[in-house]
Amino acid sequence: MADVGTEMRRWHDWTDPDFFTVDSAREEKRVLPLFLRQILPKHLQRTKLTLIGWLLILVAMGIGTAAYNTSSNILFMTLSLLLSSLVLSGLLSQLNFHKLSWALHPPEHLQVGEVAMTEVVLKNKKRLFPSMCMALQVGCSEENEVHRLYLDHALAANETGRLEWTFEPKTRGRCELFLNGLESMFPFGFIRKAVGRRESVSILVWPARGDYEFRFAAGGRRFLTGASKRRAGTGSDLLNLRHYEKGDPPRLIHWKASARLNKLMTRQLAQEGESGFHMHVAPDAADWSGDQFERLCSLACALAEDLFRAGRLETVSIAEGDSLPMRGLRDLHGFFDQLAELKPMPDIANRAIAMARFNLITFKPRGEGGVAIYVDGTKAGEA
Repeated sequence: MADVGTEMRRWHDWTDPDFFTVDSAREEKRVLPLFLRQILPKHLQRTKLTLIGWLLILVAMGIGTAAYNTSSNILFMTLSLLLSSLVLSGLLSQLNFHKLSWALHPPEHLQVGEVAMTEVVLKNKKRLFPSMCMALQVGCSEENEVHRLYLDHALAANETGRLEWTFEPKTRGRCELFLNGLESMFPFGFIRKAVGRRESVSILVWPARGDYEFRFAAGGRRFLTGASKRRAGTGSDLLNLRHYEKGDPPRLIHWKASARLNKLMTRQLAQEGESGFHMHVAPDAADWSGDQFERLCSLACALAEDLFRAGRLETVSIAEGDSLPMRGLRDLHGFFDQLAELKPMPDIANRAIAMARFNLITFKPRGEGGVAIYVDGTKAGEA
């Protein structure tokens, strides 16, 4: 049994002696479907005539009529030139897309109100010929407009090019980025050829950072234990060395270890004298709705990030879920992902009281649109 590729080539190749033979697998006898199968050989390739291409065909028909009426060799040569240029345009456009791959690279993290950059990587795998005059259609689910990215230079053989597209997400939640493939009018602009199907990538948009006030010494108390902790923090005692992660302060880079290992290494310092906080977010639908709920998500995101940078965030929890320890940036980003898709929930039990932790941060509505921050039941800030 022949493989699928061989069978497809036989199906589209009308130079095959058995192309017009009728068998059980191929019983098409109509001329029009057979013709359309040749000009549209693949589902992922689309070819359309441009306005200039239609004008070229009309001019060729006029010259051809005049050539047959006058039997002029010059007109026949002109007709041949026009038709050959149209055929050459199709062949060169097919060669232009040959062995060309592309991939959509979304940003690692997205946050509402921040400019995000998406990258499209093009690679020309041909050995001799370049690819040029390319255009890509990209967009996101938050915008109705489709943007075009143009390759402003020729992509040489075995060369990789990058096109950048920036946008600004407006709402938190799941956002879909899509790429509609490549298209080109190379070389003469007679035809517009497009290849590739729609590719999409779904990513999460974190809540925006909001302005807030938070007093560490709420109610006249100081959250100090007087002893160093054997965990990462902002003290002066060296706790451990680990690989550098995006977002680590440059001052904590251990340059000698980095030079010895040929990779960036970061110092982890022991937490000094300050006890950490435990954050709990209760998205009760009876308390939160609309813009006030969005402010709650923004406040929880900003406060958790600032406490984590200060080395004072122990655990976080949402609704009736388990407490998640904050050991690194990956844990913090996982909390942000939960906030991105968080929605008000009905009948949320007051788990904050059941936790009975020291330095427990909770949130309550304040006024019509504000949010109050409480530490162990004492108001410690607001947003």
